[in-house]
Amino acid sequence: MMEQYRRANDALHPTTGAVEGVLGRKKSGRKKPLKALVPAGVAAAVAVALLITGIPGTDGSGGGPLAGSAYAIAQPAYPDLPQYPAAPALDTEAAWEQYQEEYDVWWSAWRAYREEVPALYETPELLEALNAFTGESTALALAGADNRIYSPVSLWFALAMLAETTGGDTRQQVLDALGAEDLEQLRDWADILWHALYQDDGVATTLLGSSIWLNENVTFHQEVLENLAEHYYAASYQVPMGTDEADQALADWAAEQTKGLIGAEGKVLETTADTLTVLASTLYFQAGWSDEFNDRLTEEDTFTAADGTQTRVDFMHRTQDGGFLRQNGYQAASLGTKGGTMTFVLPDEGVAPADLLKDPDFLTEVTQFEDGIYGEVQWSVPKFDVDSTLNLKPTLEGLGITRVFDAGTSDFTPLTDLEPVWLDQAKQIARVKVDEKGVEAAAVTLMADAGAGAPPEDPQICVMDLDRPFLFVIRDGDAVLFVGVVEQI
Repeated sequence: MMEQYRRANDALHPTTGAVEGVLGRKKSGRKKPLKALVPAGVAAAVAVALLITGIPGTDGSGGGPLAGSAYAIAQPAYPDLPQYPAAPALDTEAAWEQYQEEYDVWWSAWRAYREEVPALYETPELLEALNAFTGESTALALAGADNRIYSPVSLWFALAMLAETTGGDTRQQVLDALGAEDLEQLRDWADILWHALYQDDGVATTLLGSSIWLNENVTFHQEVLENLAEHYYAASYQVPMGTDEADQALADWAAEQTKGLIGAEGKVLETTADTLTVLASTLYFQAGWSDEFNDRLTEEDTFTAADGTQTRVDFMHRTQDGGFLRQNGYQAASLGTKGGTMTFVLPDEGVAPADLLKDPDFLTEVTQFEDGIYGEVQWSVPKFDVDSTLNLKPTLEGLGITRVFDAGTSDFTPLTDLEPVWLDQAKQIARVKVDEKGVEAAAVTLMADAGAGAPPEDPQICVMDLDRPFLFVIRDGDAVLFVGVVEQI
């Protein structure tokens, strides 16, 4: 990626030399125009935290914040995409002619941008590895009870950055979990995946962000910080770990990246004086339905939770022709959005969502609809705003990433000369909102280290009455952005 970054303030801490070579230096290759980060707004969100712990030294490299409470060394800017033109307010021939001209300009610019970005299906090795990671990690992450939301893409980018900061067998376990042969392939994949997903055209939004938070009392290696900036748009921050100020700065960053849904109401991660670094990766998604629900058809009805508790909630209603899937144990159908697809899965009576997720092919089955049926889909969808916090350490261990948690075996030598260093926390905070207008979702991943077919003649009917626990999958093209289990509303 091209590394155009803006300095946070005139004064730079001595450790900023670690990223000095990135600022202003350009990488040859595909041109990617950049713009400043957008301010905070409203969205659903996911947050994952990976906390790397060690025993900070006092080598004289410490210092204060760089930009007030922001502690920023360098911050990225995202590609500036053409904006979809607004429909004319006046229904006149001249107004529509102007709109058509603006639309043609937008379409030409959009096609030019997309021609520079390979689609996921054009990189079959990446798509195969991503699907395998998504299927295996989702089954592990969503095991348990209550509402659970997980973003495989957010964790993917966090682990990719973790691979950059580790070495030896520790790095190899991360590469194996992601299905990459080496760092060079992983960097190429990150570039393709990032730009294939990124969208901000005024109609739909998919934003990805990354950052690394550094203990101000520790010296870090310049090369790894440059690689994080170059390949992952990673901003750099230096903070006094273990203080309320540091935790608040991290929460403020998460709130900005997730449009205020995560971090605005409190800490997303509590650091200690022994915290060396925090790796953060965010994903924000917002899109209206392709065909909005009519709010006049919204009616209150009963949702029965997994434990039998009944709650009165607002249900949205619609009937449409489309494809659906009816399999042993569940049925599924999808609603189009202006930025992707949201698939709802309704398990049969007596079948738990977790039972379906145990099948590694489940996500592929419900999103591709190869054996789907065409007919009438009668929708009854509850409006919901759900969130969850997941401990991802069991997920990572289930993926074979174990050495990084052991102070005796972990290898963080690419990042720092300090020993021992190990991964101390891995968690994910998520939130998803659905209403008549559309769906909003986002993801933030943090890692912290410590030391020490044709329709049939007779149409069939699918009743998608989501009045009991169900699953959802939010997808952008070939990539699964979010998977959630709603047990209660």
